[in-house]
Amino acid sequence: MEKIKYLIGIVITLLLFIPFLGYVHLFDWDEINFAECAREMVRSGHYHTVTIDYIPFWEKPPVFIWMQALAMKTFGVNEFAARFPNVIAGVFTLISLVYHGKNAQNEKLGWWWAAFYLGSFLPNLYFHSGIIDPWFNLFIFNSLAFYIFGIKDKKTFAFVCAGLFAGLAVLTKGPVALILIGAPLFIFHLVNRFQGLPKIKHLLFAFTTAVFIGLLWFMMLYATGNKEVIQQFIEYQVRLFNTRDAGHGGPIYYHLLVLLLGCFPASFFAIGGLLRKNPKPQDLRRIMLISGLFTLVLFSIVQTKIIHYSSLCYFPITFFAADFITHYKNRQNGIYFKLSIFYQLILALAMGVFVYIQTFGGGIQKWIAIQDPFAAANLLAQERWSLLDFIPVLVWILGAVLAFVFFRRNQVKYAINTLLVSVALNMIVIKATILPHIEAYSQRAAISFYQKKSKENVYIIPLGFKSYAHFFYGEVKPHLNQNRFNEKWICGTDTDLKTFYVVRLPDKKFYLDTYPNLKLIYEKNGFVFLGQKKNLSLKPKIRTTP
Repeated sequence: MEKIKYLIGIVITLLLFIPFLGYVHLFDWDEINFAECAREMVRSGHYHTVTIDYIPFWEKPPVFIWMQALAMKTFGVNEFAARFPNVIAGVFTLISLVYHGKNAQNEKLGWWWAAFYLGSFLPNLYFHSGIIDPWFNLFIFNSLAFYIFGIKDKKTFAFVCAGLFAGLAVLTKGPVALILIGAPLFIFHLVNRFQGLPKIKHLLFAFTTAVFIGLLWFMMLYATGNKEVIQQFIEYQVRLFNTRDAGHGGPIYYHLLVLLLGCFPASFFAIGGLLRKNPKPQDLRRIMLISGLFTLVLFSIVQTKIIHYSSLCYFPITFFAADFITHYKNRQNGIYFKLSIFYQLILALAMGVFVYIQTFGGGIQKWIAIQDPFAAANLLAQERWSLLDFIPVLVWILGAVLAFVFFRRNQVKYAINTLLVSVALNMIVIKATILPHIEAYSQRAAISFYQKKSKENVYIIPLGFKSYAHFFYGEVKPHLNQNRFNEKWICGTDTDLKTFYVVRLPDKKFYLDTYPNLKLIYEKNGFVFLGQKKNLSLKPKIRTTP
């Protein structure tokens, strides 16, 4: 019976995430950069070195990129393959949550935990994406959970698993994994006054396994003479903590708002779980609380503010939500149900207003004065909205209304399941309706240009902004000429290949004035596409007769 439950859960998970997985282009940066690394691995056959533009890329280790490369070998180099590893992450997240919830307390907690994770907005969203974090977070969570399990059952196997997953986390995103695992565990023991410490041999098993697995790739780089990649990787990790390296800043409360408003409905129920009296299980609950708070504080302090940096908190948030529902009795603390239902209705109405304006009101730019000329031009994309785009609005409204009806009848299980199902199903609908419009406004004009040039042996150069899209969709081939990194040379008349340029609308005049050899080809939706007036290097040689 238990195996059948798992099988049904796995099938449901696959059905939630596979539909429309490759329906829209990958988004620049965080989807495309890893997919490009995988594409170059497949093309070059060099699986030990991560590259961008066929140059060593030191920002991330290779585990997730290997997964994408394997998917591309199976499904082809496309959006579906780039996102497919996170579908598998969704399956293993389901299994992990049920397993650890059952070990800590009972199967009921485990299944509610999985349901909240798969049925809450941001946690669900990430399994539809091609970003690295679902696997990274899963490895960290399993490392922490197996360590706590080892303390409880005193089994060597649990500590080996804790070390294994810690090592895999390092191989996925780097040494930040050691901070996100080591610091919460130290605080956990500190709070417990270092009582109940594991045996020395168990700690050695965990530590040795983590070090061995975590250093595998770095040892491979060292053995193949790529010491500079290791050095640049370490320097990048330090810089990321001290600067806004990724181009995103924000207020100190940024991640708190993201988690509260983005992880609904779990985030509202988690408040009830946090405030519950005489809670059990103690150890897992404590490590989840410590891990969540530490992650939140750490990335609130860090200068770079990106939405998925705090995504490890999804595990504690969904745990406390599941803990609350597992122990819920007779309409106690009904405020959390009402908050969740009300918030979903507000989001549905806001989405409905937006879709109405886009469909019948001439577009948002006619209602709001947009100061950024690039953003204003983005919204001029000729996108046809239709009545089908109202389906996500109806799904959320219907889900909220049904949940309220069930709650009023004190049918708590039906109420919460209705909320979770409406969020999870709506993610599929949004992928097919709203998301293609967003992609069209934000980047499709540029990607279409790159795709047109993908069969030509040319340079495609973004000027004035950072992008990875031209590599992946332009199917860039290895180029040996290092002059291409010199802006004056690449914008001049002596390039060894025909060259095209992409700039954003506000920078159009600057680049046309600065480099006289550039000429306008066309502009579309905020992107300006330029070519060369002449290229002396490619000019045919005139043969002279003696």
